[in-house]
Amino acid sequence: MVDVWLPYGNTEVCVRVPAENLQNIVRIKEKVSAKKIEDEVRGSLENPIGSRRLSEVVRPGERVALVLSASEAPVIKPIVPLVLEEMSRAGLKSSDLTVIVAQDLFRSEAEGVLGQLKNDILSFGANMIIHDFSSETIPIGEFGSGIKIHINRVFAESKVRISASLVEPDPYMLYRWGGSSILLGLSSIETVRQILSPALNLDNPSDLIFKGIFEASSSLDITFAINIVRNIKGGIVGLVSGDFERCLQESIRIADEIYRVSVEKRADVVFISPGGSPFDASLFEACRCLENALRISKRDGVIILVAECSGGYGRVDFHEALSKFRGDPKSLERSLQKRFTIGGFVACRFLRVLRGANIGMVSALPDFYISEMEGLKVFRTANEALTYALERSGRRSKVSFIPHGNLTLPTIEEGER
Repeated sequence: MVDVWLPYGNTEVCVRVPAENLQNIVRIKEKVSAKKIEDEVRGSLENPIGSRRLSEVVRPGERVALVLSASEAPVIKPIVPLVLEEMSRAGLKSSDLTVIVAQDLFRSEAEGVLGQLKNDILSFGANMIIHDFSSETIPIGEFGSGIKIHINRVFAESKVRISASLVEPDPYMLYRWGGSSILLGLSSIETVRQILSPALNLDNPSDLIFKGIFEASSSLDITFAINIVRNIKGGIVGLVSGDFERCLQESIRIADEIYRVSVEKRADVVFISPGGSPFDASLFEACRCLENALRISKRDGVIILVAECSGGYGRVDFHEALSKFRGDPKSLERSLQKRFTIGGFVACRFLRVLRGANIGMVSALPDFYISEMEGLKVFRTANEALTYALERSGRRSKVSFIPHGNLTLPTIEEGER
């Protein structure tokens, strides 16, 4: 027997799998991190790629906007005083900077983080606003794919636009980055609908969504980008700044070395954990990693989601969509064309997975939650789930494990696609 440990909330669960059934464990690569983010940021700001230094780009009296995502605030915050240093070299005051916090549609920020962030930003002498769908937006154009972009007014009216973002995998977007933070996190709900809804019924939504965001981001006129790549432990392994597009290319190159994993062949059974807390805080957040399990699962295979979900369903609109449409993603898709919600989008993707695969789950979700989701079997232990999976797919079935499902980019080798 082989013991395989999977993240589950703030702990781990063990799956004891017979050696003859174990196909592989799809692991993210290790990479040594830098010791001090401040040193990395300062070095990057002094040596930007494809751009002059920020201090050479800004001019006295110009309004400067720095965008960061709400869920990334604790990581990005140390960048703010270093950006202010660059601005001061050009004769700008701290009050010329407005930090705009973009909403994160698919992740929740830790309680109290934004309040602390605001206190810190104000202590630096800068301004801060938080964007949500009630914030004022203005049109900045229509992109070639037909996406009409309505963006936060303060951002749109700023002369200098700085994007500070993590670059890391996302099951729906391939990679989350500055472009996604702005186009999904600083825009109107209608702009978000136009970006996401074409991917509602696709087998693999991430390529289309990434392409749509990348193409539309050319209209944002970003002055300067600061991108951070982390390893699985949260350490900084790459920090690049400068030209928006060049920084994205270099950041993805670094991230691919860590998170993109080649898999020889598809498995009969896939056990996948989103990666423990915070990725499995609720079903809304946890279910997204199933998109990556589908990439390496055989057709009609068994997928077991290992996620604590101590927060239950998570978003109210996600729960409402699951309760109302149950096993009918087509009807939910039609409803979303009339009234789009983020929870509805995630629910539609989840229901589509439930209809297209044999899904089981190891979770603390109460039974009355599960009764609202047709086709989902829930087990209280991982080994119960393994017994079920092998009975369903056959005793000689091969099992793959993905410990960090939200951050893993599994790629099937060419001959097995």
